[in-house]
Amino acid sequence: MDESEYQGFLDLVYDSAVEPDLWPRVLQRLGEIAGAPYAALIHQDEATGKGHTIRWNIDPACGNDFYGHFATRNPLHNTVDPEATIRQWRPCVLTDEDKIPKPDLLRTEYYNDFMRRWDFHSIMMIRVARQGMDTVTINLSRPRTREQYGAEEMAFARRIQPHLIRAFYLGQRVSRVRIFGDDLVAWMDRSPDALFLLGADQRISHLNQAARALLANSRCLREVGGRLAATRPVEARRLDRLVAAATAPEDASRTGAAMLLERLPQSRPLHLTVAPLRGGGRQGAVVCVSDLEARANPRQQALQDIFGLTVAEARVAVTLFEGATLKQAAEVFGVTRLTVRNQLAAVFEKTDTNRQSELVRLLARTVKPEMH
Repeated sequence: MDESEYQGFLDLVYDSAVEPDLWPRVLQRLGEIAGAPYAALIHQDEATGKGHTIRWNIDPACGNDFYGHFATRNPLHNTVDPEATIRQWRPCVLTDEDKIPKPDLLRTEYYNDFMRRWDFHSIMMIRVARQGMDTVTINLSRPRTREQYGAEEMAFARRIQPHLIRAFYLGQRVSRVRIFGDDLVAWMDRSPDALFLLGADQRISHLNQAARALLANSRCLREVGGRLAATRPVEARRLDRLVAAATAPEDASRTGAAMLLERLPQSRPLHLTVAPLRGGGRQGAVVCVSDLEARANPRQQALQDIFGLTVAEARVAVTLFEGATLKQAAEVFGVTRLTVRNQLAAVFEKTDTNRQSELVRLLARTVKPEMH
Protein backbone atom coordinates (compact mmCIF):
# COMPACT_ATOMS: atom_id res chain seq x y z
CA MET A 1 0.00 0.00 0.00
CA ASP A 2 1.54 3.32 -1.05
CA GLU A 3 1.10 6.53 0.92
CA SER A 4 -1.77 7.87 -1.20
CA GLU A 5 -3.72 4.62 -0.70
CA TYR A 6 -3.01 4.77 3.01
CA GLN A 7 -4.29 8.35 3.22
CA GLY A 8 -7.39 7.33 1.29
CA PHE A 9 -7.99 4.56 3.81
CA LEU A 10 -7.57 7.04 6.68
CA ASP A 11 -10.20 9.27 5.09
CA LEU A 12 -12.57 6.30 5.05
CA VAL A 13 -11.82 5.50 8.70
CA TYR A 14 -12.58 9.04 9.85
CA ASP A 15 -15.63 9.32 7.61
CA SER A 16 -17.03 6.29 9.46
CA ALA A 17 -17.00 8.36 12.64
CA VAL A 18 -19.63 10.58 11.06
CA GLU A 19 -21.45 7.96 8.98
CA PRO A 20 -21.59 4.64 10.88
CA ASP A 21 -22.92 2.92 7.74
CA LEU A 22 -19.36 3.14 6.39
CA TRP A 23 -17.97 0.70 8.98
CA PRO A 24 -18.54 -2.36 6.73
CA ARG A 25 -16.40 -0.66 4.08
CA VAL A 26 -13.71 0.03 6.68
CA LEU A 27 -13.78 -3.64 7.67
CA GLN A 28 -13.64 -4.71 4.03
CA ARG A 29 -10.54 -2.60 3.36
CA LEU A 30 -8.91 -3.83 6.56
CA GLY A 31 -9.58 -7.40 5.50
CA GLU A 32 -8.26 -6.81 2.01
CA ILE A 33 -5.08 -5.16 3.27
CA ALA A 34 -4.46 -7.80 5.93
CA GLY A 35 -5.35 -10.72 3.66
CA ALA A 36 -8.35 -11.70 5.77
CA PRO A 37 -11.59 -12.68 3.99
CA TYR A 38 -13.69 -12.16 7.13
CA ALA A 39 -13.87 -9.08 9.36
CA ALA A 40 -16.07 -7.99 12.25
CA LEU A 41 -16.29 -5.15 14.75
CA ILE A 42 -17.49 -6.86 17.94
CA HIS A 43 -19.10 -4.93 20.79
CA GLN A 44 -19.44 -7.33 23.73
CA ASP A 45 -20.40 -7.24 27.38
CA GLU A 46 -17.70 -9.40 28.95
CA ALA A 47 -19.91 -10.28 31.93
CA THR A 48 -22.94 -11.57 30.01
CA GLY A 49 -21.45 -12.37 26.59
CA LYS A 50 -24.19 -10.30 24.94
CA GLY A 51 -23.51 -7.70 22.29
CA HIS A 52 -23.72 -6.83 18.62
CA THR A 53 -21.49 -6.98 15.57
CA ILE A 54 -20.81 -5.02 12.42
CA ARG A 55 -19.51 -7.55 9.90
CA TRP A 56 -18.06 -7.93 6.44
CA ASN A 57 -18.37 -11.15 4.42
CA ILE A 58 -19.72 -13.06 7.42
CA ASP A 59 -23.10 -14.76 7.54
CA PRO A 60 -25.42 -12.88 9.96
CA ALA A 61 -26.26 -16.22 11.57
CA CYS A 62 -22.68 -16.29 12.86
CA GLY A 63 -23.53 -13.50 15.30
CA ASN A 64 -26.52 -15.38 16.65
CA ASP A 65 -24.32 -18.44 17.07
CA PHE A 66 -21.62 -16.46 18.87
CA TYR A 67 -23.74 -14.36 21.24
CA GLY A 68 -26.19 -17.18 21.84
CA HIS A 69 -23.68 -19.71 23.13
CA PHE A 70 -20.01 -19.30 22.36
CA ALA A 71 -19.25 -15.78 23.65
CA THR A 72 -18.99 -17.18 27.17
CA ARG A 73 -16.93 -20.18 26.00
CA ASN A 74 -14.27 -18.26 24.11
CA PRO A 75 -10.76 -19.36 25.20
CA LEU A 76 -9.36 -16.13 23.75
CA HIS A 77 -11.04 -14.34 26.69
CA ASN A 78 -10.97 -15.11 30.42
CA THR A 79 -14.64 -16.03 30.50
CA VAL A 80 -14.32 -17.62 33.95
CA ASP A 81 -13.49 -14.22 35.47
CA PRO A 82 -14.82 -11.40 33.23
CA GLU A 83 -13.68 -8.75 35.68
CA ALA A 84 -10.11 -10.01 35.32
CA THR A 85 -10.48 -9.71 31.55
CA ILE A 86 -11.49 -6.07 31.96
CA ARG A 87 -8.68 -5.31 34.43
CA GLN A 88 -6.09 -6.81 32.09
CA TRP A 89 -7.55 -5.33 28.91
CA ARG A 90 -5.14 -3.07 27.04
CA PRO A 91 -5.46 -1.40 23.61
CA CYS A 92 -3.12 -3.65 21.65
CA VAL A 93 -3.02 -5.89 18.56
CA LEU A 94 -3.01 -9.64 19.19
CA THR A 95 -3.47 -12.92 17.38
CA ASP A 96 -5.10 -16.07 18.71
CA GLU A 97 -1.62 -17.50 19.26
CA ASP A 98 -0.82 -14.67 21.67
CA LYS A 99 -3.68 -15.91 23.85
CA ILE A 100 -3.46 -19.69 23.52
CA PRO A 101 -1.13 -22.11 21.65
CA LYS A 102 -2.68 -23.20 18.38
CA PRO A 103 -2.64 -26.95 19.23
CA ASP A 104 -4.56 -26.18 22.43
CA LEU A 105 -7.05 -24.00 20.55
CA LEU A 106 -7.69 -26.75 18.00
CA ARG A 107 -8.84 -29.05 20.79
CA THR A 108 -11.45 -26.68 22.20
CA GLU A 109 -15.21 -26.75 21.71
CA TYR A 110 -14.98 -23.13 20.63
CA TYR A 111 -12.72 -23.97 17.69
CA ASN A 112 -14.38 -27.20 16.59
CA ASP A 113 -18.03 -26.17 16.94
CA PHE A 114 -17.79 -22.46 16.19
CA MET A 115 -14.62 -21.37 14.41
CA ARG A 116 -14.50 -24.35 12.02
CA ARG A 117 -18.16 -23.94 11.17
CA TRP A 118 -17.55 -20.38 9.94
CA ASP A 119 -14.14 -21.13 8.37
CA PHE A 120 -12.16 -19.14 10.97
CA HIS A 121 -8.72 -20.56 11.71
CA SER A 122 -6.40 -17.64 12.48
CA ILE A 123 -7.66 -14.45 14.11
CA MET A 124 -6.06 -11.03 14.45
CA MET A 125 -7.67 -8.89 17.16
CA ILE A 126 -7.37 -5.09 17.02
CA ARG A 127 -8.62 -3.75 20.33
CA VAL A 128 -10.48 -0.47 19.98
CA ALA A 129 -12.28 0.49 23.20
CA ARG A 130 -13.18 -0.50 26.74
CA GLN A 131 -16.24 1.03 28.41
CA GLY A 132 -17.17 -0.44 31.75
CA MET A 133 -17.66 -4.17 31.19
CA ASP A 134 -17.98 -3.67 27.43
CA THR A 135 -15.14 -4.14 24.97
CA VAL A 136 -14.94 -3.23 21.29
CA THR A 137 -12.59 -5.26 19.11
CA ILE A 138 -12.05 -5.72 15.38
CA ASN A 139 -11.46 -9.37 14.47
CA LEU A 140 -9.82 -10.23 11.16
CA SER A 141 -10.16 -13.96 10.41
CA ARG A 142 -8.38 -16.26 7.98
CA PRO A 143 -9.35 -19.82 6.97
CA ARG A 144 -7.22 -22.90 7.49
CA THR A 145 -5.92 -22.62 3.91
CA ARG A 146 -4.09 -19.38 4.77
CA GLU A 147 -0.90 -18.99 6.79
CA GLN A 148 -0.73 -17.24 10.16
CA TYR A 149 -0.46 -13.45 10.26
CA GLY A 150 3.04 -12.19 9.67
CA ALA A 151 5.09 -9.20 10.78
CA GLU A 152 3.93 -7.01 7.88
CA GLU A 153 0.22 -7.44 8.61
CA MET A 154 0.77 -6.92 12.33
CA ALA A 155 2.80 -3.76 11.70
CA PHE A 156 0.03 -2.32 9.55
CA ALA A 157 -2.59 -3.13 12.19
CA ARG A 158 -0.54 -1.37 14.85
CA ARG A 159 -0.08 1.64 12.58
CA ILE A 160 -3.80 2.01 11.90
CA GLN A 161 -5.02 1.12 15.41
CA PRO A 162 -4.69 4.64 16.95
CA HIS A 163 -6.81 6.02 14.10
CA LEU A 164 -9.46 3.33 14.57
CA ILE A 165 -9.58 4.18 18.28
CA ARG A 166 -9.89 7.88 17.60
CA ALA A 167 -12.57 7.37 14.93
CA PHE A 168 -14.62 5.19 17.28
CA TYR A 169 -14.57 7.71 20.12
CA LEU A 170 -15.06 10.64 17.77
CA GLY A 171 -18.12 8.85 16.38
CA GLN A 172 -19.53 8.54 19.89
CA ARG A 173 -19.07 12.26 20.51
CA VAL A 174 -20.61 13.20 17.19
CA SER A 175 -23.58 10.86 17.69
CA ARG A 176 -24.50 12.69 20.89
CA VAL A 177 -25.23 15.89 18.97
CA ARG A 178 -26.84 14.45 15.85
CA ILE A 179 -30.34 14.49 17.33
CA PHE A 180 -31.84 17.82 18.31
CA GLY A 181 -32.74 18.09 21.97
CA ASP A 182 -33.25 20.70 24.65
CA ASP A 183 -29.75 20.12 26.02
CA LEU A 184 -27.90 20.33 22.71
CA VAL A 185 -26.54 23.85 23.22
CA ALA A 186 -25.66 23.11 26.86
CA TRP A 187 -23.76 20.00 25.80
CA MET A 188 -21.90 21.95 23.11
CA ASP A 189 -20.84 24.57 25.63
CA ARG A 190 -19.32 21.89 27.89
CA SER A 191 -17.38 20.19 25.10
CA PRO A 192 -13.60 20.70 24.83
CA ASP A 193 -13.89 20.38 21.04
CA ALA A 194 -14.75 23.35 18.86
CA LEU A 195 -18.39 22.86 17.83
CA PHE A 196 -20.39 24.87 15.31
CA LEU A 197 -24.17 24.38 14.99
CA LEU A 198 -25.37 25.14 11.47
CA GLY A 199 -28.96 25.77 10.41
CA ALA A 200 -30.73 24.73 7.23
CA ASP A 201 -29.33 27.84 5.54
CA GLN A 202 -25.79 26.61 6.40
CA ARG A 203 -25.23 29.63 8.63
CA ILE A 204 -23.77 29.36 12.11
CA SER A 205 -26.58 29.46 14.66
CA HIS A 206 -24.45 28.64 17.71
CA LEU A 207 -20.79 28.09 18.51
CA ASN A 208 -19.18 27.16 21.80
CA GLN A 209 -16.30 28.85 23.57
CA ALA A 210 -13.71 26.54 22.00
CA ALA A 211 -15.06 27.41 18.54
CA ARG A 212 -14.85 31.14 19.26
CA ALA A 213 -11.25 30.77 20.39
CA LEU A 214 -10.45 28.72 17.29
CA LEU A 215 -11.83 31.40 14.95
CA ALA A 216 -9.92 34.09 16.81
CA ASN A 217 -6.58 32.31 16.65
CA SER A 218 -6.67 30.07 13.58
CA ARG A 219 -5.43 31.08 10.15
CA CYS A 220 -7.22 28.25 8.37
CA LEU A 221 -10.84 28.80 9.49
CA ARG A 222 -12.95 31.95 9.51
CA GLU A 223 -16.53 33.19 9.49
CA VAL A 224 -17.71 34.75 6.22
CA GLY A 225 -21.22 36.14 5.98
CA GLY A 226 -22.32 34.06 8.94
CA ARG A 227 -20.94 30.84 7.44
CA LEU A 228 -17.95 28.76 8.38
CA ALA A 229 -15.23 28.90 5.73
CA ALA A 230 -11.74 27.55 5.23
CA THR A 231 -9.03 30.03 4.27
CA ARG A 232 -7.36 28.00 1.53
CA PRO A 233 -9.46 27.83 -1.67
CA VAL A 234 -9.15 24.06 -2.13
CA GLU A 235 -10.15 23.37 1.47
CA ALA A 236 -12.90 26.00 1.31
CA ARG A 237 -14.51 24.26 -1.67
CA ARG A 238 -14.37 20.87 0.05
CA LEU A 239 -15.83 22.24 3.28
CA ASP A 240 -18.65 23.86 1.29
CA ARG A 241 -19.43 20.49 -0.33
CA LEU A 242 -19.45 18.69 3.03
CA VAL A 243 -21.77 21.25 4.60
CA ALA A 244 -24.11 21.15 1.59
CA ALA A 245 -24.28 17.36 1.79
CA ALA A 246 -24.96 17.41 5.54
CA THR A 247 -27.76 19.99 5.24
CA ALA A 248 -29.47 18.56 2.14
CA PRO A 249 -33.26 19.14 2.05
CA GLU A 250 -34.13 15.43 2.21
CA ASP A 251 -33.15 13.73 5.46
CA ALA A 252 -32.37 10.43 3.73
CA SER A 253 -29.86 12.08 1.41
CA ARG A 254 -27.87 13.86 4.11
CA THR A 255 -24.36 12.55 4.63
CA GLY A 256 -21.43 13.44 6.84
CA ALA A 257 -17.70 13.26 6.24
CA ALA A 258 -14.33 14.35 7.57
CA MET A 259 -11.39 16.38 6.31
CA LEU A 260 -8.10 17.81 7.48
CA LEU A 261 -7.22 21.50 7.51
CA GLU A 262 -3.51 22.10 7.07
CA ARG A 263 -1.72 24.67 9.20
CA LEU A 264 1.90 25.75 9.44
CA PRO A 265 4.43 23.07 8.42
CA GLN A 266 5.46 22.61 12.06
CA SER A 267 1.88 22.24 13.32
CA ARG A 268 -0.51 19.33 13.26
CA PRO A 269 -3.57 19.74 11.05
CA LEU A 270 -7.03 20.43 12.36
CA HIS A 271 -9.35 17.43 12.08
CA LEU A 272 -12.83 18.55 11.00
CA THR A 273 -16.02 16.48 10.79
CA VAL A 274 -19.40 17.55 9.49
CA ALA A 275 -22.36 15.57 10.84
CA PRO A 276 -25.99 15.97 9.76
CA LEU A 277 -28.49 16.38 12.58
CA ARG A 278 -31.31 13.86 12.54
CA GLY A 279 -34.85 13.82 13.82
CA GLY A 280 -37.58 16.25 14.74
CA GLY A 281 -38.08 17.41 11.17
CA ARG A 282 -35.16 19.77 11.65
CA GLN A 283 -32.48 20.43 9.07
CA GLY A 284 -28.96 21.33 10.05
CA ALA A 285 -25.51 20.05 10.89
CA VAL A 286 -22.79 20.10 13.53
CA VAL A 287 -19.19 20.82 12.61
CA CYS A 288 -16.72 19.37 15.11
CA VAL A 289 -13.12 20.59 14.93
CA SER A 290 -10.43 18.79 16.92
CA ASP A 291 -7.39 20.98 17.42
CA LEU A 292 -4.62 18.43 17.84
CA GLU A 293 -2.08 21.16 18.53
CA ALA A 294 -4.14 22.36 21.51
CA ARG A 295 -4.05 18.78 22.76
CA ALA A 296 -0.33 18.55 22.12
CA ASN A 297 0.27 15.74 24.62
CA PRO A 298 -0.79 12.54 22.84
CA ARG A 299 -0.70 10.58 26.10
CA GLN A 300 -3.34 12.90 27.53
CA GLN A 301 -5.62 12.46 24.52
CA ALA A 302 -5.14 8.69 24.56
CA LEU A 303 -6.11 8.53 28.25
CA GLN A 304 -9.27 10.48 27.47
CA ASP A 305 -10.11 8.14 24.61
CA ILE A 306 -9.22 4.81 26.22
CA PHE A 307 -10.32 5.27 29.82
CA GLY A 308 -12.93 8.01 29.49
CA LEU A 309 -11.01 10.53 31.61
CA THR A 310 -12.00 14.17 31.56
CA VAL A 311 -9.53 16.74 30.23
CA ALA A 312 -8.57 17.75 33.79
CA GLU A 313 -8.16 14.13 34.97
CA ALA A 314 -6.01 13.17 31.98
CA ARG A 315 -3.90 16.29 32.46
CA VAL A 316 -3.22 15.38 36.08
CA ALA A 317 -2.42 11.75 35.21
CA VAL A 318 0.11 12.71 32.54
CA THR A 319 1.71 15.40 34.71
CA LEU A 320 2.26 12.90 37.51
CA PHE A 321 3.55 10.36 35.00
CA GLU A 322 6.11 12.91 33.86
CA GLY A 323 7.46 13.21 37.42
CA ALA A 324 5.56 16.07 39.06
CA THR A 325 4.31 15.91 42.64
CA LEU A 326 0.74 16.68 43.68
CA LYS A 327 1.89 20.05 44.99
CA GLN A 328 3.68 20.88 41.72
CA ALA A 329 0.67 19.80 39.65
CA ALA A 330 -1.60 22.03 41.73
CA GLU A 331 0.75 24.99 41.22
CA VAL A 332 1.00 24.39 37.46
CA PHE A 333 -2.77 24.22 37.01
CA GLY A 334 -3.60 26.98 39.49
CA VAL A 335 -5.84 24.82 41.67
CA THR A 336 -5.70 23.52 45.23
CA ARG A 337 -3.93 20.32 46.20
CA LEU A 338 -7.33 18.96 47.30
CA THR A 339 -8.67 19.47 43.77
CA VAL A 340 -5.74 17.52 42.33
CA ARG A 341 -6.27 14.75 44.90
CA ASN A 342 -9.95 14.48 43.95
CA GLN A 343 -9.07 14.33 40.25
CA LEU A 344 -6.45 11.67 40.94
CA ALA A 345 -9.03 9.62 42.88
CA ALA A 346 -11.29 9.72 39.82
CA VAL A 347 -8.36 8.61 37.65
CA PHE A 348 -7.69 5.65 39.95
CA GLU A 349 -11.32 4.57 39.75
CA LYS A 350 -11.55 4.82 35.95
CA THR A 351 -8.21 3.08 35.30
CA ASP A 352 -8.74 0.42 37.99
CA THR A 353 -5.55 1.40 39.81
CA ASN A 354 -5.06 2.13 43.50
CA ARG A 355 -1.70 3.87 43.77
CA GLN A 356 0.28 6.42 41.82
CA SER A 357 2.98 3.83 41.07
CA GLU A 358 0.36 1.53 39.48
CA LEU A 359 -0.94 4.39 37.38
CA VAL A 360 2.57 5.22 36.14
CA ARG A 361 3.16 1.58 35.16
CA LEU A 362 -0.18 1.49 33.36
CA LEU A 363 0.69 4.59 31.35
CA ALA A 364 4.13 3.22 30.50
CA ARG A 365 2.61 -0.01 29.18
CA THR A 366 -0.47 1.22 27.36
CA VAL A 367 -0.11 4.79 26.13
CA LYS A 368 2.41 5.38 23.38
CA PRO A 369 3.44 8.87 22.18
CA GLU A 370 2.23 8.24 18.63
CA MET A 371 -1.37 7.59 19.75
CA HIS A 372 -3.60 10.60 19.03
